[in-house]
Amino acid sequence: MTVLVVDDTANNVAIASQVVRRMGHRSIEARSGEEALEKFLAESPDMILMDVMMPGMGGLEATRRIREAAGSRWLPILMVTALTREDEVLEGLRAGADDYLTKPLSLPVFQAKIQVFQRIAELQQALSRQSVELSTYYQQAEDERRLGARLMEYMVNREGLSDPALRYRVTPAWHFSGDLIAAARTPGKCHHILLSDGMGHGLPAAMASMPQFDAFYAMSALSYGIERIVEVMNSRMHTMMPPGRFAALTLISINPVMGTIEVWNGGNPSPCLIDSEGRIVKRWKSRHVPLGVLSPEEFSAEPEVYAYERECQLFLWSDGLTEAENAEGVQFGAERACALLESANPGHRFDSLVQALDEHRQGVLADDIAVLMVDVPAPGTLTQPATPVGDEERGSDGLRMSFHFEAHDLKNLDVVPALSGMVERFAATREHAGQIFLILSELVSNALDHGLLRLDSALKTTSDGFAAYAVRRQQALKALQNGFIDIDIEILRRDNQKMAKISVRDSGPGFDWAARSAISNSGLHGRGVELVRRLSHEMRYSAQGNEVVVYYELSPSDRACRDGQAPLLTQ
Repeated sequence: MTVLVVDDTANNVAIASQVVRRMGHRSIEARSGEEALEKFLAESPDMILMDVMMPGMGGLEATRRIREAAGSRWLPILMVTALTREDEVLEGLRAGADDYLTKPLSLPVFQAKIQVFQRIAELQQALSRQSVELSTYYQQAEDERRLGARLMEYMVNREGLSDPALRYRVTPAWHFSGDLIAAARTPGKCHHILLSDGMGHGLPAAMASMPQFDAFYAMSALSYGIERIVEVMNSRMHTMMPPGRFAALTLISINPVMGTIEVWNGGNPSPCLIDSEGRIVKRWKSRHVPLGVLSPEEFSAEPEVYAYERECQLFLWSDGLTEAENAEGVQFGAERACALLESANPGHRFDSLVQALDEHRQGVLADDIAVLMVDVPAPGTLTQPATPVGDEERGSDGLRMSFHFEAHDLKNLDVVPALSGMVERFAATREHAGQIFLILSELVSNALDHGLLRLDSALKTTSDGFAAYAVRRQQALKALQNGFIDIDIEILRRDNQKMAKISVRDSGPGFDWAARSAISNSGLHGRGVELVRRLSHEMRYSAQGNEVVVYYELSPSDRACRDGQAPLLTQ
């Protein structure tokens, strides 16, 4: 330690300083209160030995000023005084001294006092270091919490939650809520609703639900049904999350055109459907285990389908609502919630439910709570919408869909993903839907790149050429003003086989397809067309070269490509 020895007597200073140095500490000296204050500010000592009776600024005043200058810093001050009256000792302690010694100075006692204060100083230093570490850790945790909350808000709170048919409230028990909700309208105007309750509380519970949301929004945008969506969600949960992490999930699809509600409930309280007259017409009990518990091979994605007859309201909530307790430990319960909904005015059901819940729990929150209400329109309220760029009709042999994309559509719409949900509606299996997706991707890409944008695939002979090709494609697409691509997909029978006929035609000048077919595909380009040829039962170009027709065989489900050859990678 650095010890400041303050005394107006030179002999006292010399003796005390010698003791300090023999004990292995550093000694600095002051002969007055004014000098003691200056040395304190300049040297910042770890301990002060302060004489009380000094001319000028005495020891008591010097102690008060040093204490004021030290602020919250711990600094032991040992008063040395010839005064022994109790009130005089108390005055020194009130001035800021921690202990006192009486004159004449007892060297053994003085040494013992220094040792005591040294141990205290070491403990204070250790506490200070830990305090700094805790402060740093807390600041980092707060930064991570704010960042995590912002990212989760971006990922979860999509525009679907602002749907006028939806009302909800999520109340977290901690900074993060493990109860998360999502909503989206599909291109076919089905209303998809998700309520997830991750295991535990806070960030770990929220993270257990995060793998679900990008799949939910992306697949809803492509008109996937909830059976396929929940299948993908479970696979991702089972793969991405550590063992023991799972999430209860309710996934719902409301189809107002058909007047049906599909529900997949894995571990959440029963959703409740109530009509305009206050009657509960349907409740869906949990029929599945939470997401992430079972492997994809063991998992059942089968939803429960219900046909409703009139306009109604659908309520969902997490177990935080049913298990919310009042001061006497009585839970709110599902039956209380249902009885309240049956008695409330239809326009105030949601508000009545959350108000009753708040009054019951009286501010106490042991678990995250999510409550959600969806207005369900009467069946047939919406007509079956046309696709954004085409129409759909049923032919004698199956479905037929035709699409017309203008230049503006091609610049602002990723064509093939926009069609993929419709492709899955008529493809015999998901395997076929994937193969048809590959065929469509290649044919539409060729029609756009070579038919309308007039790009040359010969650029893609090196990796640098690929980069140059991408830049030219972006520039050409941005400048595109005219042109179109027509796509026709039909299910029919040909050569006694069930097939998908895929036609893609563009308004470009075409190309010499016969000469192109004779070119070797050993380079980095041309493999996509060869892949389509291998996947197809038949592939042919028109004489002009701006239309291609592909027949894809749907009957054998185990055929991946023709002639038993593995398909090449697309470009």
